[in-house]
Amino acid sequence: MDKICPNCGQRTTGNYCANCGQETHLHKDTFWGLVSHFVGDYFHYDSKFWQTIKALLFDPGKLTLAYWNQQRMRYLKPVPLYIFISAVFFIISVNTPTSWLKANFNSKNEPQDTTALHSKSFNAKLDNSDFNKYLSAKIERLTSKHEDVNEFIVEKIQHYVPKIYFFMIPAMALLLKLIFRKRKDLYFADHAIFALHYHAFWFVLFTIGQPAYPETIKMNLYLLLYIIAFVYMAAALRNVYKISVFKATLNTFTIAVFYLVLLALVFIATLLLIFSFI
Repeated sequence: MDKICPNCGQRTTGNYCANCGQETHLHKDTFWGLVSHFVGDYFHYDSKFWQTIKALLFDPGKLTLAYWNQQRMRYLKPVPLYIFISAVFFIISVNTPTSWLKANFNSKNEPQDTTALHSKSFNAKLDNSDFNKYLSAKIERLTSKHEDVNEFIVEKIQHYVPKIYFFMIPAMALLLKLIFRKRKDLYFADHAIFALHYHAFWFVLFTIGQPAYPETIKMNLYLLLYIIAFVYMAAALRNVYKISVFKATLNTFTIAVFYLVLLALVFIATLLLIFSFI
């Protein structure tokens, strides 16, 4: 017997609407019914989340292959996964006093509330080139408006960093498209899925480096994390694109070089953008 779906209004048969997927046999919920629905939905999502994280961390390329093969109910979708993990990373990074931004822009030997000394510390790092004179002039203007120039610049950069990394996802996808241009069965979006999953792994990995470790431990830890990131990408490329270990390693090195150069250029462009509004 045909029924009218209470959710979308389409005529349907069976226990589920063929148009929107909602159950057609719904009864008024009791309090315990609401509780059981909540518990069921929570543990279903929780199970899928941890299953996704496990595959992301310990099985390079598995999530990408599952998505390509349309096995999309087993794991979290790539975009929500990336947004969640990157948000956690940036929240921790912003609230960590030893983040690389603060370490580079704040001098441990300077009083943090002295405008003149901040201006002097910046100017001391600048040469006499036209570009550095331009930056010096901008810094002088900043010191007249903000008591702590370093903190102002750090906050501005932290505002743009999530956008920078989101921009780097299609950049990596384009690079993958060029490297694997002979694969006519793969589209730009397929490479973007790989880039999303790799960036999600990268953020999980480098969240480990955010706490306040002693300087020597932090340096060695970051070196180890970069090695792991390199090996992970090589393994993911080998598993996803079905190439040899040698080609996977070579392609990883190529991607790393171009990625880091482009990332540096984007950071410089961001700094210039920040200073242009001063």
